[in-house]
Amino acid sequence: MRILGLAVVIGAPLLLLSGCATLNEDQCRAGDWNGIGYTDGANGYTTARFADHVKACEKFGIMPDQATYLQGRERGLPVYCTLERGFLAGRRGNTYQGVCPAPLEARFLTGYADGRVVLDAQHRIDRAESDINNAQTRWNDADSRLREEERRLADPATPDADKPAIREALKRLRDDRRQADDDLRAARFRRDDAEREMNQLRYRFGPTYGTW
Repeated sequence: MRILGLAVVIGAPLLLLSGCATLNEDQCRAGDWNGIGYTDGANGYTTARFADHVKACEKFGIMPDQATYLQGRERGLPVYCTLERGFLAGRRGNTYQGVCPAPLEARFLTGYADGRVVLDAQHRIDRAESDINNAQTRWNDADSRLREEERRLADPATPDADKPAIREALKRLRDDRRQADDDLRAARFRRDDAEREMNQLRYRFGPTYGTW
């Protein structure tokens, strides 16, 4: 199975494996290995998932039927290996581990690549929003400190000996506020540009993948 150069684990299911059993005692004793395999295939798990089931069931003295499990998994893979599921996996930032059979892989990877384009656009929006918040915080801080120093300078009780340092502080704070303002405008431009791109992607991909 090709990965076509995409540095691409279908993350959502795999994340569930961290520190928890994949099956409980009732599931192990029921022994629906074909059904369990089907579900795993439909969720894009690799064959390594079977070893997790073995580990989960061994404490109950039960050994899963690997052949039956793998048959079920093969039946389930076509549910996962679709254009739409590829798009969803790419948009969520999940990683592809080459689980799709060759006849189905090309369409899955097409969807996956499209989903990654959307994910990259969302990351640009998120980074710009973070930059906006950071610049706004810096502007607010500089403005607040600037006003305080202006009050000190205007206060008749302020010693003349302190005023040169206050004027220097005012100059620095005006520079800081000006820089924060420039950064804020630049970040808003990047955010707006990224949002326009996202709207274009919704128009481009909407007929194929629906809304998101």
